Amino acid sequence: MNKLAIILPGLLVAATGVGAGDLISGALAGHYLGPALWVPLAGALLKYILTEGIARFQFAREKPLVHGWIEDLGLWIKGPFFIYLIIWSYMVGGALINANGSALNSLFPLENGKYIYGTFLSVLGLALVLPGNFELFEKIMAILVGVMFITVISTSFTFIDSPVDLLKGLTMVSGFSFRDSWFLAVLGGVGGTLTILSYGYWLQEEKRSGLEGLRTSRIDLAISYFLTALFSMAMMILGGQLSVVSKNGAVFVDQVAQLFSTQLGPWGEILFKVGFFCGVFSSLLGVWQSVPYLFADLYHLHFKNNPKASGEDIKKSKPYRLYLLALALIPLSSLWLKFQAIQLFYAVIGAFFIPLCALSLLILNNKGLKESPYKNNLVTNTLLLVTLLFFAANGARIVFDKF
Repeated sequence: MNKLAIILPGLLVAATGVGAGDLISGALAGHYLGPALWVPLAGALLKYILTEGIARFQFAREKPLVHGWIEDLGLWIKGPFFIYLIIWSYMVGGALINANGSALNSLFPLENGKYIYGTFLSVLGLALVLPGNFELFEKIMAILVGVMFITVISTSFTFIDSPVDLLKGLTMVSGFSFRDSWFLAVLGGVGGTLTILSYGYWLQEEKRSGLEGLRTSRIDLAISYFLTALFSMAMMILGGQLSVVSKNGAVFVDQVAQLFSTQLGPWGEILFKVGFFCGVFSSLLGVWQSVPYLFADLYHLHFKNNPKASGEDIKKSKPYRLYLLALALIPLSSLWLKFQAIQLFYAVIGAFFIPLCALSLLILNNKGLKESPYKNNLVTNTLLLVTLLFFAANGARIVFDKF
């Protein structure tokens, strides 16, 4: 098997989550929390547990997790998840369009560039995804991911003066509150939130199945989430170097780029801006391609009661294409919202998905599997339960504090 093919579905998940959840939110968290580098590592482990559980469900039942939610769990999850998907799509679509507009405007400044570039890149993503060519999508994402990881990770760690400073960051547990919204945003946002459900559809595209597919997926996810953690750590290091942060997206990108210019010279600044753009555009492209899968599946399962209709040709189905159009166009209105507010709200609303996913995996990956190799083991059940309780409690606290 081609080595790239082994890790590609996991890299797609990582890239889709990294661009939105780790780039800007990671840097802002580094500014407000300090260089608590263990937080992205903990978040990456959490996402590995969840996504590996999603893969095990799919290999055991030969259907995506969303099918298990609708068919096995029923009404209590169907309606709330559909509403959540709509809200999430608008907020995440808006965050991505804002980030992409700011990123490209930092490379080629224009008056009102964020609005012009944000609109252009959203429509470009739509044009690339709409034909349903998965091979082309994979190739573009592989290039974007490669540039993003090499430029940002390799340069960001030059801001750490010594191995001692790195160790301090990996063990730092003081100086910030575990109740801080930015802490929750990084812990829950690293590597994506709702987009981890897309992993199952990308496994179908790669035609993985059975125990061999599960073994490959474990390698795939371990590598991908380790790289994701490194990327988020790099962004926290950068954020920790900023004395002030702007509420304007374009200015914020320039602030971080200026750090590279000071440390590495003009080429350092350009490298960061190029890597930053590749990161946010890969995320936009990944979300535009993957989230309509979920809507199309929900539509066929709920309204048509026909799971087979949402099978191999789901990318060519009318619900998929209509939702893709809505995802690319409706959130353009968010270009006029405040930059930091939409980034934080995006990251926090994404974290609300985590307890739902953990609860469903506790139920579905234990139910009816008995001694199956796909069943949760004791460690997995324990970590899922801790995840469920921690994020449910913090989600409830945030809602109570805000309202």
